[in-house]
Amino acid sequence: MSYLIGVDGGGTGCRVAVADETGNILARAKGGPANIATNLALAHRNIMDTIEQAVDTAGLARAEISKASAVLGLAGANLGDYRTRLLPELPFAQADIVTDAKTTLVGAIGTADGCIGAIGTGSVFGRQVDGVFSQIGGWGFLLGDDGSGARLGRDLLHLTLLAHDGAAPHSPLTREVMGEFGNDPSRMVEQAKKFTPDAFGHFAPRIIVAAGAGDENAETLLARHSEIVRKYIDAAGFSPSKAFCLLGGLGPVYLERLPAKYKKAAADPLGNTLDGAIILAKQIHISLAEP
Repeated sequence: MSYLIGVDGGGTGCRVAVADETGNILARAKGGPANIATNLALAHRNIMDTIEQAVDTAGLARAEISKASAVLGLAGANLGDYRTRLLPELPFAQADIVTDAKTTLVGAIGTADGCIGAIGTGSVFGRQVDGVFSQIGGWGFLLGDDGSGARLGRDLLHLTLLAHDGAAPHSPLTREVMGEFGNDPSRMVEQAKKFTPDAFGHFAPRIIVAAGAGDENAETLLARHSEIVRKYIDAAGFSPSKAFCLLGGLGPVYLERLPAKYKKAAADPLGNTLDGAIILAKQIHISLAEP
């Protein structure tokens, strides 16, 4: 028997599933960040470390890795040449690297026509029409990832500086954040230079909590990104009559802020991103096994 390996890699961490040829999952594991556009070498190392952990947990010999069919759904796979640089370095019998949007969509809605949004440390949207997948967004932290935890965190620091300078009103949240940097804007700027998207994303839960408590600046940030998320969902071809899922750690947060037609159409996903990766790994395994 050969095995299937599915990988879900993003800015916050990496998840791996190992399955038998039928798709029955034998073990799972979690590891470090695996956005290949942010740090290709680190992502590669974290992916392989997590795969080895999952294989060990499944009670398999590590030699099985070289016989496996694998699909890696990775943030950053749609950017630059990262995919083509990483693919030859992988040790599997056959493998493919796709965007995490594709594995998320396949896991969530299967073969149905529809669209999804996945919003966590980063953000990406996707649609499927007659079995053909298209990605919308997912352009990375520098110029994209609207609605994401990373962008929320970055925008909070920006708004905090505006408030410090008197160009925007302070609120309890921005005062608290400013205090954490010793009320020294230059210290904030210098520390932020070293922040990864994941580091910015750590501010997102505080924004959500503060908005729930009525903090005006937190509400401003969430309202701004909620509107952009809505526009992306429409750009992905949203239709009340087609499958629609809003996923990721921040997906439910935005769904609560969207108009009723989106809430009514939203469904629970059939499965998760790892399920989608295993389904795609099974497909390439079967296609290569066919005469």
